[in-house]
Amino acid sequence: MANLLPMRDIVPHMRNWSCDITVQERQQITSSMGTPTRKQKFVFYDSEGSRVEGIIFNDDIPRMSQILQIYKKYRISNAEVRPIPSKFQTSDLTVQWVISSRTVIDKIPDDDEVMPVKFCYSKFTDLVQYMDDKTKSVDVLGVVISALERKTVTKNSRQSDVQKFVLLNEESQTVLLSLWDSFLANEGEDMLSKLHSYPVIIARRVKVNNYNGVALGAWFDSAILIDPPIQEARELKNWALRNTDPIKEIVEKNAYIKYNPQLSLKSDQKITWICNITSSQKTIWVKAQVSFEHIFQKYWYMSCKNCCRATAAGNEVVFTCNSCKEKHPTVPRCRFDVDLIDSTGVIPASLFGELAKKLLAFNALEVMQHFNELADARQHYTIIYYSEIDDATDSGQFAMQPKDGSPFPTKESDTIQLGTPGENSARSRFVFDFLIGLMNHKTLNQMRMKMQSAALARSKN
Repeated sequence: MANLLPMRDIVPHMRNWSCDITVQERQQITSSMGTPTRKQKFVFYDSEGSRVEGIIFNDDIPRMSQILQIYKKYRISNAEVRPIPSKFQTSDLTVQWVISSRTVIDKIPDDDEVMPVKFCYSKFTDLVQYMDDKTKSVDVLGVVISALERKTVTKNSRQSDVQKFVLLNEESQTVLLSLWDSFLANEGEDMLSKLHSYPVIIARRVKVNNYNGVALGAWFDSAILIDPPIQEARELKNWALRNTDPIKEIVEKNAYIKYNPQLSLKSDQKITWICNITSSQKTIWVKAQVSFEHIFQKYWYMSCKNCCRATAAGNEVVFTCNSCKEKHPTVPRCRFDVDLIDSTGVIPASLFGELAKKLLAFNALEVMQHFNELADARQHYTIIYYSEIDDATDSGQFAMQPKDGSPFPTKESDTIQLGTPGENSARSRFVFDFLIGLMNHKTLNQMRMKMQSAALARSKN
């Protein structure tokens, strides 16, 4: 009869042993690069909190995989025990049990209410430091509050299904988690079926990507634990159920598809000189002046109301978007180009959406209407000069700098101030000048009053 041992006493090459374990993780079936070998990994733990990796190969996967269900308890006897080579180790697991068709597995009653396992979660605000670093992964705890539309994309010359899920923490911060193919067919379907009850997940060993600032993506060795029996998950679940109304409001606002500077901006953010920017860099922060010299622009484009992608459809036309594949009306959206300038060089940049609207002090519909009125003749544009603008602002540049001197929007004030401290009023008048130049003469007085009100409001802020 096999000896019933705790996990810590089972060493490589040992025979005639048994151990009571619980399945903590059940990963996807993967293939080894360059070989026909297929494998599926598990993580087991025992009552002492010790953990070990389980693995099933090739033809044993369909025979043995379905026996081992997540969070269930089993007695495993005489699996092959071997050390994991260092290059294949994940986290702190160094020993592997090879489960084959000869391994004895018996299901046993499970009376444990809470996993005796501790996880180290990354805060949403700390994710940016791992962005686009393929050598590092994170563990994240969150409640799933919504899911975006499933899409089929071409990836590595083959079609793949992908769907983004919205994770929420107790600080009401959101981040998107992308699941692909087998993850989507398994854990993704499970989350969708439980969406009404706000399932809590632990996303283990996921990568941090650059999508709208910060986003998460499952990797080949990632694991998604849905409603795991641990204390932190239960507390978050109770919090979500107590706050259903605020959560519904977050979902209705749909703000999680927009760029979120609260997650993407580090407190010790590194600033890059413009002369050092390369095309391979995905996200760069610069401290620069904004030069607005090219005033003859369209300032808007027609977009899908759902995904904001450009379209040739007319205003308020309901159409099937080629990007998001959904049927929505078109809406005009603000967009214009500027030059960013520091002491080392100049680089062109574009402003979209709300940020463009704030700097213009007009909404996209107003800009579109005036553009259409004046589209037939450039001579209708008038450039206006006001003598009260001082020499410093007369160069046609304004700095993007908030009140505290930081080059970035802060959590307390996400409105970008125009000009250096003490010059907000003059800078605002300059914005008013070049915008008035785009209006036709019939509406000059009306728009002058609106711009003066906007400038006054900014100077008071």
